[in-house]
Amino acid sequence: MKPDIERQVEELLDIEGQEILINKVAEITDERVLYSLGYSYNWDDGFAVPEAIINNPNCHLSTALEIFYLADGVSYLKDKQAVEKSSLELWKKFIVNLYDRIVNGEFERSSIGFTPPLCKVELNKLKKKLGLSEHIFLQKIEEKNS
Repeated sequence: MKPDIERQVEELLDIEGQEILINKVAEITDERVLYSLGYSYNWDDGFAVPEAIINNPNCHLSTALEIFYLADGVSYLKDKQAVEKSSLELWKKFIVNLYDRIVNGEFERSSIGFTPPLCKVELNKLKKKLGLSEHIFLQKIEEKNS
């Protein structure tokens, strides 16, 4: 991560009020800052900030996928019915919404790379289980130097 991006993310994470942080996230134009913020976010603080990240028009596919996996989206890929029966309503709503948006192609590819955080065994099991439209969750996205 570049020092200027690191600094911006640290400043954002130091913001005390969640509403202020959400408003700041909406103003971010650099997809690398969104990606880094999603990666560095403390998930114990809830889903409002990740929701703001994925709703930012500068959020691209690699960031959406990273957030999906950080939020334990792999559980949804492995067993949709179990997640849909979950009593964790906020998490379930977040994961299902993000899953739908990714599958429906709402996020553009960008210069940021992404590698699914799966071992070979998990990757092969999911390839057999998921439909072709869901293979986006299993594909490596190469980083493009800009």
